[in-house]
Amino acid sequence: MPIAHNPLSVEVTLEREDVVLLKVEGYLDVDTATEFQHHLANQLHHGRRHFLLDLSAVPFMDSSGMNIILRVYQEVRELPGSVHIISPAPAVLRVLDLTGVSITVPVSQSVEEALARVDALPDGPRVPDA
Repeated sequence: MPIAHNPLSVEVTLEREDVVLLKVEGYLDVDTATEFQHHLANQLHHGRRHFLLDLSAVPFMDSSGMNIILRVYQEVRELPGSVHIISPAPAVLRVLDLTGVSITVPVSQSVEEALARVDALPDGPRVPDA
């Protein structure tokens, strides 16, 4: 009998024209990584440059998930753009720390903190003058 597996759920919210928030829920592993990759590729295709990845509802992530995060990081860096991980669960943060991904990809505690980091980038979005 196969073991029940939590499906991956990804909620996409456009924070700004080129800033997208992806709230990920479920296991981010070899079985679900392709679905996650499709969501990211779709947003890249639509011109998003800054990716906020809320991983607070991801209890487990393996190397497949990390590789996709690093791949999108490399792609948007050339735009230029950025990737920010938000509120990873303790087990996921441990994996990010042990592998050094958290050194490369900034980890924030909230969407607001990640947006502030985007704004602080030399090429970050600016609020138009009123």
